[in-house]
Amino acid sequence: MCTIIFGKHIQLKSMSCAHGHCRPQPIPKAVNLFVKVTDCCNARCAFCSNGDRHNNIVEFNHTKLWEVVDELRNKEVIINRINLTGGEPSVYPEIVNQILEVATLEQYHNIHLHLNTNGLLPASQVMMRYPRWNSISISVHHYNQDKLSEIYGVPISKSALAFDNIDLERVNASCNLIRDYIDSTSEVEKMMKFAISLGLPRIGFVSLMKVNKYCKERYVDFDEIDFTSIPHLYFTESRNRGVDCKCSNYLYNHDGRILEVYMRNYANPNYCESSLMYDGQFLRQGFHDDNIIY
Repeated sequence: MCTIIFGKHIQLKSMSCAHGHCRPQPIPKAVNLFVKVTDCCNARCAFCSNGDRHNNIVEFNHTKLWEVVDELRNKEVIINRINLTGGEPSVYPEIVNQILEVATLEQYHNIHLHLNTNGLLPASQVMMRYPRWNSISISVHHYNQDKLSEIYGVPISKSALAFDNIDLERVNASCNLIRDYIDSTSEVEKMMKFAISLGLPRIGFVSLMKVNKYCKERYVDFDEIDFTSIPHLYFTESRNRGVDCKCSNYLYNHDGRILEVYMRNYANPNYCESSLMYDGQFLRQGFHDDNIIY
């Protein structure tokens, strides 16, 4: 399905995901709008697709961002959520704060606002306390601080995962499956217990996308993890879009404490229906450089 914004066609999903054995159903026009605050990051993760980019954009055009939002709404395209991402957004908190200020206005108050962060900087902790966020994803790729420092390529402060005065009901952890780190059934179980110990209500496990040599060498297939053997982990549902992506959801019970568990079994990095990305200067369909819409 297509629609036109700013005089150009964008591709939208016309059908929902297949849900278990249920066939996909027609859905209204909708997008996820990703807002890349910066390419800069305080971490140096070898698996990151932005790993060789550490330069900030010249200028973030805030007016243009809200022109995009208004154009989508005027064309009756639902904005499922606005995802602030990077790089690491908290490297430039002034950009995020200005977005939050406008997003708090009554005319935008019904838009779901999501933050993606590694949570390592003090500015990130401050940012996560802002009440406007509907949801927050933090990257936590290991339960051991030394191992986590190895993955990030920088020392990790003990206070990084303290979450003081942060509403954890809005927070979920995202953990990459990485060879020699979280790469087995027992390691996944330890990671779930760690998430519960932090007070987090949910965690997602994701296979690396094979975007570079590190990811190819450290890739862990979900088939290597025997989720059915983990005690008190209960399957709830699965969804898929054929060869493009599949996810599964579980509930984990540890000592009477419940953890929601999400698993992205696979994803096609080139699949971009209903995904728009604004980098402070240009709006694109998907995450590639050659398809500028506005």
